[in-house]
Amino acid sequence: MLRVEVQTAGFETKSGVSTRTGKSYTIREQEGYLYSLDKDGKQRPHPERITIPLDDGQSPYPPGNYQVCPTSLYVGRFGLVGIRLKLRPLQAAPARAA
Repeated sequence: MLRVEVQTAGFETKSGVSTRTGKSYTIREQEGYLYSLDKDGKQRPHPERITIPLDDGQSPYPPGNYQVCPTSLYVGRFGLVGIRLKLRPLQAAPARAA
């Protein structure tokens, strides 16, 4: 499981006009930190800063811990796997009885 930490609900908006199509666009992004794995599947000692895309009309993720949602993966052009990062809240482990 990949864990993502969001520290603030703030986000950035980038907008402009596509030189290829001439249409205007808006991109909304939020900062997060990914606790990634090394090539042996072990968690790296430090998280890495990532950019989390927000869909049109999507509220930013509140501060907290999340896991990468399986719906982040899709099959794109030429049968290649694509990723559009989606997060879901990380469920806290149940407390152990004493």
